[in-house]
Amino acid sequence: MAKNVFDFVGNLDTLIAVVIGAMLATLGALLAELIQERLGRRRRERDAARFFGEILYSIDRILDVAVNSQRIGDPWGSVTQRMFKTALREAEVYQRNRERLFHLSDTALRARIHAHFVTEMFPLEAIVEYCEELCAIAAELETDGLPPARVEKLGCRATVVRGIRESSLAVLLSERARTQVVCAGLEPIAGVCFASIAEADATVAGAIPMPPVGASASQQ
Repeated sequence: MAKNVFDFVGNLDTLIAVVIGAMLATLGALLAELIQERLGRRRRERDAARFFGEILYSIDRILDVAVNSQRIGDPWGSVTQRMFKTALREAEVYQRNRERLFHLSDTALRARIHAHFVTEMFPLEAIVEYCEELCAIAAELETDGLPPARVEKLGCRATVVRGIRESSLAVLLSERARTQVVCAGLEPIAGVCFASIAEADATVAGAIPMPPVGASASQQ
């Protein structure tokens, strides 16, 4: 009888040890999974912050080149128009990756980034569309035998469109000035100082000789 009790106690000790071992293994696996998930979330958040910061910086760099090109020849020549189109295509990269915003845990920061992109894209799209409309008007005005009434109507429309285009550019540049504030919110998450990158790039760009302001419009 005593032997059976001792055997039972021994088996019970073994069973308890097995159960405790299984529980510890399960808890260890859960803990490891939680740590891995947290590290993965941090990595996704960091990558998203770097992505949006780089897109913002890239768009603004192209806008700066487009605005500076207006000092050379025709302010709205083909080169300038292509630069604005390039900036718009770059902004569309954000549209295609907008869901990555949700990797950022800061709700207010997500709202600021989205509002900034939308506020930049609206006038940028308008500038591209109005440039295309003005090109179409110019092409139609070159048509032979165009009625005087039509010529006058096209001229009036061109004047209106030019005014709206300039207003759109003013809105775009005003919002572009807020990029640094938005990027400042991304820098602690991204672990990157976007301002220093912009300054270094501006220094390099300033070292590149530019054509004189009075260059021929044919360069556009």
